[in-house]
Amino acid sequence: MKNANSWALSVQNKEATKWNHHYFCSCSKEFRLTTELDEPEAPNILCPMCANDYFKDAAVFENMKSTKIWKYFKWAIAVNENKDDWNVTIQYDLPSYNEATNQVKLENQDLLRIKLSKDGSSPFEVSYKSKIVSQYSLFLDDRAQPFKKLLLDEAKENLYKFVMTNKSETMEWLDEDDARELSLDEKLKRITYFLKNSHLKEREFFFWKMEHLHHRTLEFPTQIEMLNFIANHRKEKSIKKALYNAYGNSIGHIEYNPYSDYVFSRTIDDINLLTKLYEIYPAIKQHVFTDETFSVAIEFIQFLKKRYTEKQIVRLFVEEMQDIKEHSKVLHNWRDTLRMLQTRNAFEYLERHFVKVKLTSKKLHDEIVRVFHIVSYQLDSKESFEYDEKYLSARGRYKELEFRLPQTVKELSLWATVLHNCMFGYSGRIHRRQSVIYGAFKDEELLYAVEVSGFAIVQAKANFNGVVPDGDMGVIRGWKSDRLLIS
Repeated sequence: MKNANSWALSVQNKEATKWNHHYFCSCSKEFRLTTELDEPEAPNILCPMCANDYFKDAAVFENMKSTKIWKYFKWAIAVNENKDDWNVTIQYDLPSYNEATNQVKLENQDLLRIKLSKDGSSPFEVSYKSKIVSQYSLFLDDRAQPFKKLLLDEAKENLYKFVMTNKSETMEWLDEDDARELSLDEKLKRITYFLKNSHLKEREFFFWKMEHLHHRTLEFPTQIEMLNFIANHRKEKSIKKALYNAYGNSIGHIEYNPYSDYVFSRTIDDINLLTKLYEIYPAIKQHVFTDETFSVAIEFIQFLKKRYTEKQIVRLFVEEMQDIKEHSKVLHNWRDTLRMLQTRNAFEYLERHFVKVKLTSKKLHDEIVRVFHIVSYQLDSKESFEYDEKYLSARGRYKELEFRLPQTVKELSLWATVLHNCMFGYSGRIHRRQSVIYGAFKDEELLYAVEVSGFAIVQAKANFNGVVPDGDMGVIRGWKSDRLLIS
Protein backbone atom coordinates (compact mmCIF):
# COMPACT_ATOMS: atom_id res chain seq x y z
CA MET A 1 0.00 0.00 0.00
CA LYS A 2 1.44 3.38 -1.00
CA ASN A 3 2.11 5.55 2.04
CA ALA A 4 -0.73 8.07 2.17
CA ASN A 5 0.33 9.92 5.33
CA SER A 6 3.52 11.64 6.37
CA TRP A 7 5.30 10.21 9.42
CA ALA A 8 8.34 10.85 11.55
CA LEU A 9 9.80 8.23 13.90
CA SER A 10 12.80 8.88 16.12
CA VAL A 11 15.00 5.95 17.21
CA GLN A 12 18.22 5.94 19.23
CA ASN A 13 21.25 4.36 17.65
CA LYS A 14 22.66 1.22 19.25
CA GLU A 15 25.35 3.14 21.07
CA ALA A 16 22.69 5.49 22.53
CA THR A 17 24.74 8.46 21.39
CA LYS A 18 22.52 9.89 18.70
CA TRP A 19 18.93 10.00 17.43
CA ASN A 20 18.06 8.77 13.99
CA HIS A 21 14.93 10.53 12.73
CA HIS A 22 13.16 8.57 9.99
CA TYR A 23 10.78 10.46 7.71
CA PHE A 24 8.14 8.89 5.45
CA CYS A 25 6.46 11.45 3.24
CA SER A 26 3.09 11.06 1.56
CA CYS A 27 4.82 11.57 -1.78
CA SER A 28 6.61 8.23 -1.13
CA LYS A 29 9.95 9.88 -0.38
CA GLU A 30 11.81 8.31 2.57
CA PHE A 31 14.76 10.03 4.21
CA ARG A 32 16.64 10.17 7.51
CA LEU A 33 18.19 12.85 9.68
CA THR A 34 20.56 12.28 12.63
CA THR A 35 20.81 14.60 15.64
CA GLU A 36 22.70 14.62 18.93
CA LEU A 37 21.49 12.68 22.01
CA ASP A 38 19.95 15.73 23.65
CA GLU A 39 17.74 16.37 20.63
CA PRO A 40 15.14 13.49 20.74
CA GLU A 41 12.34 15.22 18.81
CA ALA A 42 12.30 15.02 15.06
CA PRO A 43 13.14 18.46 13.62
CA ASN A 44 10.56 20.25 11.50
CA ILE A 45 12.02 19.98 8.05
CA LEU A 46 10.83 19.98 4.45
CA CYS A 47 10.58 16.92 2.26
CA PRO A 48 13.39 17.31 -0.31
CA MET A 49 11.06 16.05 -3.06
CA CYS A 50 7.73 17.82 -2.47
CA ALA A 51 8.51 20.38 0.27
CA ASN A 52 5.89 18.91 2.64
CA ASP A 53 6.46 20.05 6.23
CA TYR A 54 3.64 18.16 8.03
CA PHE A 55 4.82 14.91 9.65
CA LYS A 56 2.93 13.10 12.44
CA ASP A 57 4.93 11.63 15.31
CA ALA A 58 4.49 7.86 14.88
CA ALA A 59 5.83 7.06 18.36
CA VAL A 60 2.95 8.67 20.21
CA PHE A 61 0.30 8.53 17.51
CA GLU A 62 -1.80 5.73 19.04
CA ASN A 63 -1.22 6.75 22.64
CA MET A 64 -2.40 10.34 22.80
CA LYS A 65 -4.73 10.77 25.79
CA SER A 66 -6.62 13.82 24.61
CA THR A 67 -8.85 14.02 21.56
CA LYS A 68 -7.05 15.50 18.56
CA ILE A 69 -8.32 17.11 15.39
CA TRP A 70 -6.25 16.39 12.32
CA LYS A 71 -6.08 18.50 9.24
CA TYR A 72 -4.93 15.57 7.13
CA PHE A 73 -5.16 11.80 7.30
CA LYS A 74 -5.51 9.16 4.59
CA TRP A 75 -6.41 5.50 4.66
CA ALA A 76 -6.77 2.58 2.25
CA ILE A 77 -9.74 0.26 1.72
CA ALA A 78 -9.64 -3.46 0.95
CA VAL A 79 -12.86 -5.22 -0.13
CA ASN A 80 -12.96 -9.02 -0.05
CA GLU A 81 -15.43 -11.81 -0.77
CA ASN A 82 -15.23 -15.08 1.13
CA LYS A 83 -17.35 -18.20 1.00
CA ASP A 84 -19.69 -17.00 3.75
CA ASP A 85 -19.47 -13.19 3.66
CA TRP A 86 -18.39 -9.94 2.07
CA ASN A 87 -16.09 -7.74 4.14
CA VAL A 88 -14.33 -4.40 4.03
CA THR A 89 -11.17 -3.54 5.94
CA ILE A 90 -9.84 0.00 6.35
CA GLN A 91 -6.09 0.27 6.95
CA TYR A 92 -3.25 2.76 7.16
CA ASP A 93 0.57 2.48 7.14
CA LEU A 94 2.47 3.31 10.32
CA PRO A 95 6.28 3.19 10.67
CA SER A 96 7.64 0.94 13.41
CA TYR A 97 11.12 0.01 14.63
CA ASN A 98 12.29 -3.62 14.61
CA GLU A 99 15.02 -3.92 17.21
CA ALA A 100 16.18 -7.33 15.95
CA THR A 101 16.91 -6.05 12.46
CA ASN A 102 17.56 -2.45 13.51
CA GLN A 103 15.22 -1.32 10.75
CA VAL A 104 12.32 1.10 10.51
CA LYS A 105 9.64 0.28 7.98
CA LEU A 106 5.99 0.92 7.24
CA GLU A 107 3.51 -1.74 8.36
CA ASN A 108 -0.23 -2.10 7.70
CA GLN A 109 -2.50 -1.30 10.64
CA ASP A 110 -6.23 -2.15 10.66
CA LEU A 111 -8.65 0.58 11.70
CA LEU A 112 -11.99 -1.19 11.32
CA ARG A 113 -13.65 -4.07 9.55
CA ILE A 114 -17.27 -4.55 8.50
CA LYS A 115 -18.85 -7.81 7.40
CA LEU A 116 -22.10 -8.91 5.77
CA SER A 117 -23.02 -12.61 5.82
CA LYS A 118 -24.22 -14.01 2.50
CA ASP A 119 -27.19 -15.84 3.98
CA GLY A 120 -28.40 -12.91 6.10
CA SER A 121 -28.22 -15.12 9.20
CA SER A 122 -26.41 -12.49 11.23
CA PRO A 123 -26.87 -8.71 11.20
CA PHE A 124 -24.40 -6.31 9.64
CA GLU A 125 -21.23 -6.51 11.78
CA VAL A 126 -18.72 -3.78 12.63
CA SER A 127 -15.48 -4.36 14.55
CA TYR A 128 -13.07 -1.57 15.49
CA LYS A 129 -9.40 -2.54 15.41
CA SER A 130 -7.76 0.59 16.79
CA LYS A 131 -8.62 3.02 19.57
CA ILE A 132 -7.73 5.96 17.35
CA VAL A 133 -11.01 5.40 15.49
CA SER A 134 -12.95 6.92 18.37
CA GLN A 135 -10.13 9.17 19.57
CA TYR A 136 -9.71 11.59 16.68
CA SER A 137 -11.60 13.90 14.39
CA LEU A 138 -10.68 15.13 10.93
CA PHE A 139 -11.11 18.71 9.79
CA LEU A 140 -13.08 18.56 6.55
CA ASP A 141 -15.41 21.02 4.84
CA ASP A 142 -14.63 23.70 7.42
CA ARG A 143 -15.65 21.57 10.39
CA ALA A 144 -14.36 18.81 12.62
CA GLN A 145 -15.91 15.45 11.70
CA PRO A 146 -15.66 12.31 13.88
CA PHE A 147 -13.10 9.95 12.46
CA LYS A 148 -15.29 6.98 13.38
CA LYS A 149 -18.22 8.17 11.28
CA LEU A 150 -16.06 9.03 8.27
CA LEU A 151 -14.48 5.59 8.23
CA LEU A 152 -17.70 3.70 8.80
CA ASP A 153 -19.60 5.62 6.10
CA GLU A 154 -16.88 4.97 3.54
CA ALA A 155 -16.64 1.30 4.49
CA LYS A 156 -20.42 0.89 4.14
CA GLU A 157 -20.43 2.67 0.79
CA ASN A 158 -17.68 0.42 -0.58
CA LEU A 159 -19.36 -2.69 0.79
CA TYR A 160 -22.70 -1.78 -0.77
CA LYS A 161 -21.17 -1.01 -4.17
CA PHE A 162 -19.16 -4.24 -4.14
CA VAL A 163 -22.12 -6.42 -3.17
CA MET A 164 -24.41 -4.86 -5.78
CA THR A 165 -21.70 -5.18 -8.44
CA ASN A 166 -20.91 -8.78 -7.52
CA LYS A 167 -24.40 -10.07 -6.71
CA SER A 168 -24.90 -13.58 -5.45
CA GLU A 169 -27.38 -15.80 -7.27
CA THR A 170 -30.14 -15.08 -4.72
CA MET A 171 -29.77 -11.32 -5.28
CA GLU A 172 -29.66 -11.13 -9.07
CA TRP A 173 -33.23 -9.84 -9.20
CA LEU A 174 -32.52 -6.86 -6.90
CA ASP A 175 -32.54 -3.58 -8.84
CA GLU A 176 -30.39 -0.76 -7.49
CA ASP A 177 -32.79 1.81 -8.94
CA ASP A 178 -35.45 0.64 -6.48
CA ALA A 179 -33.25 1.81 -3.60
CA ARG A 180 -32.26 5.26 -4.84
CA GLU A 181 -34.37 7.04 -2.23
CA LEU A 182 -33.02 4.96 0.66
CA SER A 183 -30.22 5.93 3.00
CA LEU A 184 -27.02 3.89 2.97
CA ASP A 185 -28.04 2.09 6.18
CA GLU A 186 -31.45 1.27 4.70
CA LYS A 187 -29.81 -0.06 1.54
CA LEU A 188 -27.68 -2.45 3.58
CA LYS A 189 -30.69 -3.50 5.67
CA ARG A 190 -32.55 -4.15 2.42
CA ILE A 191 -29.77 -6.44 1.18
CA THR A 192 -29.67 -8.30 4.52
CA TYR A 193 -33.47 -8.69 4.51
CA PHE A 194 -33.57 -10.34 1.08
CA LEU A 195 -30.50 -12.47 1.79
CA LYS A 196 -32.26 -13.83 4.87
CA ASN A 197 -35.62 -14.13 3.10
CA SER A 198 -34.29 -15.31 -0.25
CA HIS A 199 -37.67 -16.52 -1.57
CA LEU A 200 -39.37 -13.15 -1.14
CA LYS A 201 -38.36 -11.70 -4.48
CA GLU A 202 -40.65 -8.70 -4.28
CA ARG A 203 -39.15 -5.33 -3.40
CA GLU A 204 -42.28 -4.10 -1.57
CA PHE A 205 -41.85 -6.61 1.26
CA PHE A 206 -38.84 -4.75 2.64
CA PHE A 207 -41.06 -1.83 3.59
CA TRP A 208 -43.79 -3.89 5.25
CA LYS A 209 -44.03 -3.95 9.03
CA MET A 210 -43.63 -7.59 10.00
CA GLU A 211 -42.17 -8.15 13.45
CA HIS A 212 -42.64 -11.91 13.90
CA LEU A 213 -41.69 -13.32 10.51
CA HIS A 214 -39.43 -16.04 11.84
CA HIS A 215 -41.35 -16.98 14.97
CA ARG A 216 -41.30 -20.77 14.95
CA THR A 217 -43.97 -23.14 16.23
CA LEU A 218 -43.63 -26.91 16.30
CA GLU A 219 -46.78 -27.60 14.30
CA PHE A 220 -47.35 -24.75 11.88
CA PRO A 221 -45.36 -22.79 9.28
CA THR A 222 -43.68 -19.54 10.23
CA GLN A 223 -45.01 -16.22 8.99
CA ILE A 224 -42.09 -16.02 6.55
CA GLU A 225 -43.08 -19.40 5.12
CA MET A 226 -46.65 -18.17 4.77
CA LEU A 227 -45.52 -14.99 3.04
CA ASN A 228 -43.31 -17.01 0.75
CA PHE A 229 -46.32 -19.11 -0.29
CA ILE A 230 -48.56 -16.05 -0.73
CA ALA A 231 -45.98 -14.31 -2.91
CA ASN A 232 -44.88 -17.26 -5.03
CA HIS A 233 -47.67 -19.81 -5.41
CA ARG A 234 -49.40 -17.65 -8.05
CA LYS A 235 -47.51 -15.61 -10.63
CA GLU A 236 -50.36 -13.48 -12.01
CA LYS A 237 -49.51 -9.77 -11.76
CA SER A 238 -53.11 -8.83 -10.93
CA ILE A 239 -52.99 -10.90 -7.74
CA LYS A 240 -49.69 -9.46 -6.61
CA LYS A 241 -50.82 -5.94 -7.41
CA ALA A 242 -53.93 -6.41 -5.27
CA LEU A 243 -51.83 -7.76 -2.39
CA TYR A 244 -49.30 -4.91 -2.52
CA ASN A 245 -51.87 -2.17 -2.98
CA ALA A 246 -54.03 -3.42 -0.11
CA TYR A 247 -51.26 -3.24 2.44
CA GLY A 248 -49.33 -0.46 0.72
CA ASN A 249 -51.98 2.04 1.79
CA SER A 250 -51.70 0.87 5.42
CA ILE A 251 -47.94 0.57 5.92
CA GLY A 252 -47.74 3.60 8.17
CA HIS A 253 -50.58 2.44 10.43
CA ILE A 254 -50.52 -1.31 11.04
CA GLU A 255 -48.24 -4.32 10.97
CA TYR A 256 -48.83 -6.85 8.22
CA ASN A 257 -50.22 -10.16 9.46
CA PRO A 258 -50.18 -12.92 6.80
CA TYR A 259 -52.68 -15.34 8.36
CA SER A 260 -55.80 -14.24 6.45
CA ASP A 261 -54.09 -13.96 3.08
CA TYR A 262 -52.44 -17.32 3.70
CA VAL A 263 -55.82 -18.96 4.44
CA PHE A 264 -57.31 -17.44 1.28
CA SER A 265 -54.34 -18.37 -0.93
CA ARG A 266 -54.51 -21.96 0.33
CA THR A 267 -58.21 -22.40 -0.37
CA ILE A 268 -59.39 -20.14 -3.23
CA ASP A 269 -58.38 -21.15 -6.76
CA ASP A 270 -60.13 -18.56 -8.93
CA ILE A 271 -57.76 -15.66 -9.68
CA ASN A 272 -60.42 -12.96 -9.75
CA LEU A 273 -61.99 -14.13 -6.50
CA LEU A 274 -58.64 -14.37 -4.75
CA THR A 275 -57.85 -10.84 -5.90
CA LYS A 276 -61.03 -9.59 -4.21
CA LEU A 277 -59.98 -11.20 -0.93
CA TYR A 278 -56.50 -9.66 -1.12
CA GLU A 279 -58.09 -6.27 -1.67
CA ILE A 280 -59.96 -6.34 1.66
CA TYR A 281 -58.56 -3.66 3.97
CA PRO A 282 -55.85 -5.37 6.10
CA ALA A 283 -56.96 -3.81 9.39
CA ILE A 284 -60.29 -5.62 8.92
CA LYS A 285 -59.29 -9.06 7.65
CA GLN A 286 -56.22 -9.47 9.83
CA HIS A 287 -58.33 -9.94 12.95
CA VAL A 288 -60.38 -12.85 11.57
CA PHE A 289 -57.71 -15.57 11.50
CA THR A 290 -54.91 -15.83 14.05
CA ASP A 291 -51.89 -18.01 14.75
CA GLU A 292 -54.23 -20.30 16.73
CA THR A 293 -57.04 -20.60 14.20
CA PHE A 294 -55.62 -20.24 10.67
CA SER A 295 -55.01 -23.98 10.32
CA VAL A 296 -58.55 -24.96 11.24
CA ALA A 297 -59.84 -22.09 9.06
CA ILE A 298 -58.19 -23.67 6.01
CA GLU A 299 -59.84 -26.98 6.80
CA PHE A 300 -63.20 -25.30 7.35
CA ILE A 301 -63.16 -23.43 4.04
CA GLN A 302 -62.22 -26.65 2.27
CA PHE A 303 -65.22 -28.25 4.00
CA LEU A 304 -67.49 -25.41 2.83
CA LYS A 305 -66.24 -25.72 -0.77
CA LYS A 306 -67.87 -29.16 -0.92
CA ARG A 307 -71.25 -27.50 -0.30
CA TYR A 308 -70.92 -23.96 -1.67
CA THR A 309 -69.24 -22.34 -4.67
CA GLU A 310 -66.06 -20.33 -4.31
CA LYS A 311 -68.00 -17.28 -5.42
CA GLN A 312 -70.47 -17.72 -2.54
CA ILE A 313 -67.68 -18.18 -0.01
CA VAL A 314 -65.74 -15.16 -1.23
CA ARG A 315 -68.88 -13.01 -1.20
CA LEU A 316 -69.38 -14.04 2.42
CA PHE A 317 -65.98 -12.63 3.38
CA VAL A 318 -65.99 -9.58 1.12
CA GLU A 319 -69.47 -8.36 2.03
CA GLU A 320 -69.56 -9.24 5.72
CA MET A 321 -66.02 -8.22 6.62
CA GLN A 322 -66.42 -4.78 5.09
CA ASP A 323 -69.82 -4.06 6.67
CA ILE A 324 -68.65 -1.55 9.26
CA LYS A 325 -71.89 -1.67 11.28
CA GLU A 326 -71.86 -5.46 11.62
CA HIS A 327 -68.10 -6.00 11.71
CA SER A 328 -67.79 -6.67 15.45
CA LYS A 329 -70.61 -9.24 15.35
CA VAL A 330 -69.14 -10.93 12.28
CA LEU A 331 -65.74 -11.06 13.94
CA HIS A 332 -67.24 -12.60 17.06
CA ASN A 333 -69.11 -15.23 15.02
CA TRP A 334 -65.97 -16.23 13.12
CA ARG A 335 -63.78 -16.41 16.22
CA ASP A 336 -66.38 -18.46 18.07
CA THR A 337 -66.89 -20.76 15.11
CA LEU A 338 -63.19 -21.43 14.66
CA ARG A 339 -62.69 -22.06 18.36
CA MET A 340 -65.47 -24.64 18.30
CA LEU A 341 -63.87 -26.32 15.31
CA GLN A 342 -60.67 -26.82 17.28
CA THR A 343 -62.54 -29.43 19.28
CA ARG A 344 -61.38 -33.00 18.84
CA ASN A 345 -63.14 -34.76 15.90
CA ALA A 346 -64.97 -31.54 14.98
CA PHE A 347 -64.93 -32.10 11.21
CA GLU A 348 -65.99 -35.68 11.63
CA TYR A 349 -69.08 -34.35 13.45
CA LEU A 350 -69.72 -31.80 10.68
CA GLU A 351 -69.52 -34.43 7.96
CA ARG A 352 -72.22 -36.43 9.77
CA HIS A 353 -74.64 -33.74 10.88
CA PHE A 354 -74.06 -30.44 9.01
CA VAL A 355 -77.11 -29.15 7.13
CA LYS A 356 -76.57 -26.63 4.37
CA VAL A 357 -77.78 -23.17 5.45
CA LYS A 358 -77.77 -19.70 3.93
CA LEU A 359 -74.13 -18.67 3.85
CA THR A 360 -73.72 -16.00 6.54
CA SER A 361 -71.34 -16.03 9.50
CA LYS A 362 -74.29 -16.02 11.91
CA LYS A 363 -76.10 -18.98 10.29
CA LEU A 364 -72.87 -20.96 9.97
CA HIS A 365 -72.12 -20.31 13.63
CA ASP A 366 -75.61 -21.38 14.73
CA GLU A 367 -75.54 -24.51 12.56
CA ILE A 368 -72.26 -25.61 14.10
CA VAL A 369 -73.65 -24.96 17.57
CA ARG A 370 -76.60 -27.20 16.60
CA VAL A 371 -74.24 -29.93 15.39
CA PHE A 372 -72.28 -29.89 18.61
CA HIS A 373 -75.45 -30.08 20.69
CA ILE A 374 -76.42 -33.21 18.76
CA VAL A 375 -72.98 -34.68 19.34
CA SER A 376 -72.99 -33.78 23.02
CA TYR A 377 -75.79 -36.26 23.74
CA GLN A 378 -73.76 -39.00 22.08
CA LEU A 379 -70.73 -38.43 24.26
CA ASP A 380 -69.99 -40.24 27.47
CA SER A 381 -71.01 -38.08 30.42
CA LYS A 382 -67.92 -39.31 32.27
CA GLU A 383 -65.59 -37.47 29.91
CA SER A 384 -64.34 -35.28 32.72
CA PHE A 385 -62.36 -32.07 32.72
CA GLU A 386 -59.23 -31.55 34.79
CA TYR A 387 -58.34 -28.13 36.19
CA ASP A 388 -55.32 -26.50 37.79
CA GLU A 389 -55.68 -25.68 41.48
CA LYS A 390 -55.68 -21.93 40.77
CA TYR A 391 -58.95 -22.35 38.84
CA LEU A 392 -60.49 -24.75 41.35
CA SER A 393 -59.78 -22.35 44.22
CA ALA A 394 -61.62 -19.53 42.40
CA ARG A 395 -64.94 -21.41 42.63
CA GLY A 396 -67.64 -20.41 45.07
CA ARG A 397 -69.82 -17.46 45.98
CA TYR A 398 -68.60 -13.94 45.36
CA LYS A 399 -71.09 -11.19 46.30
CA GLU A 400 -74.34 -11.85 44.39
CA LEU A 401 -72.91 -14.53 42.07
CA GLU A 402 -71.66 -18.08 42.49
CA PHE A 403 -68.93 -19.30 40.14
CA ARG A 404 -68.83 -22.98 39.13
CA LEU A 405 -66.74 -25.12 36.80
CA PRO A 406 -68.31 -27.78 34.56
CA GLN A 407 -67.02 -31.20 35.57
CA THR A 408 -67.83 -33.05 32.31
CA VAL A 409 -68.39 -32.43 28.63
CA LYS A 410 -72.04 -33.33 29.21
CA GLU A 411 -72.42 -30.64 31.87
CA LEU A 412 -70.80 -28.04 29.61
CA SER A 413 -73.23 -29.02 26.85
CA LEU A 414 -76.22 -28.58 29.19
CA TRP A 415 -74.97 -25.13 30.15
CA ALA A 416 -74.68 -24.27 26.45
CA THR A 417 -78.28 -25.37 25.94
CA VAL A 418 -79.50 -23.23 28.85
CA LEU A 419 -77.68 -20.10 27.61
CA HIS A 420 -78.25 -20.83 23.91
CA ASN A 421 -74.60 -20.32 23.04
CA CYS A 422 -71.62 -22.25 21.70
CA MET A 423 -69.66 -22.91 24.88
CA PHE A 424 -69.80 -26.65 24.24
CA GLY A 425 -67.45 -26.07 21.34
CA TYR A 426 -64.83 -24.98 23.84
CA SER A 427 -64.45 -28.46 25.31
CA GLY A 428 -61.32 -29.07 23.22
CA ARG A 429 -59.73 -25.85 24.47
CA ILE A 430 -60.55 -26.85 28.06
CA HIS A 431 -58.98 -30.29 27.58
CA ARG A 432 -55.88 -28.62 26.07
CA ARG A 433 -55.87 -26.13 28.99
CA GLN A 434 -56.10 -23.17 26.65
CA SER A 435 -59.31 -21.87 28.23
CA VAL A 436 -61.51 -22.36 31.28
CA ILE A 437 -65.29 -21.75 31.27
CA TYR A 438 -66.98 -20.69 34.51
CA GLY A 439 -70.74 -20.64 34.96
CA ALA A 440 -71.98 -17.61 36.94
CA PHE A 441 -75.12 -18.53 38.93
CA LYS A 442 -77.60 -16.50 40.96
CA ASP A 443 -80.16 -18.29 43.11
CA GLU A 444 -79.22 -21.59 41.40
CA GLU A 445 -79.97 -20.14 37.95
CA LEU A 446 -77.20 -20.09 35.34
CA LEU A 447 -76.97 -16.52 34.05
CA TYR A 448 -73.57 -16.08 32.41
CA ALA A 449 -70.64 -17.95 30.89
CA VAL A 450 -67.18 -16.52 31.64
CA GLU A 451 -64.16 -17.60 29.56
CA VAL A 452 -60.80 -17.26 31.30
CA SER A 453 -57.35 -17.82 29.80
CA GLY A 454 -54.39 -17.57 32.12
CA PHE A 455 -55.43 -14.90 34.59
CA ALA A 456 -57.43 -12.80 32.13
CA ILE A 457 -61.13 -12.73 31.28
CA VAL A 458 -61.45 -13.37 27.54
CA GLN A 459 -65.20 -12.83 27.39
CA ALA A 460 -68.35 -12.94 29.51
CA LYS A 461 -71.71 -13.55 27.83
CA ALA A 462 -75.35 -13.77 28.89
CA ASN A 463 -78.20 -15.68 27.21
CA PHE A 464 -77.91 -15.83 23.39
CA ASN A 465 -74.40 -14.30 23.67
CA GLY A 466 -75.95 -11.16 25.10
CA VAL A 467 -74.13 -8.45 27.02
CA VAL A 468 -73.73 -8.90 30.78
CA PRO A 469 -75.38 -6.00 32.69
CA ASP A 470 -72.89 -3.45 34.08
CA GLY A 471 -73.61 -4.32 37.71
CA ASP A 472 -72.96 -8.05 37.31
CA MET A 473 -70.00 -7.36 35.02
CA GLY A 474 -68.49 -5.36 37.86
CA VAL A 475 -68.98 -8.35 40.18
CA ILE A 476 -67.28 -10.63 37.63
CA ARG A 477 -64.30 -8.29 37.33
CA GLY A 478 -64.06 -8.05 41.11
CA TRP A 479 -64.17 -11.86 41.40
CA LYS A 480 -61.38 -12.15 38.85
CA SER A 481 -59.19 -9.63 40.72
CA ASP A 482 -59.77 -11.17 44.15
CA ARG A 483 -59.96 -14.89 43.37
CA LEU A 484 -57.80 -15.42 40.26
CA LEU A 485 -54.57 -14.33 41.88
CA ILE A 486 -51.24 -14.67 40.09
CA SER A 487 -49.17 -17.09 42.14
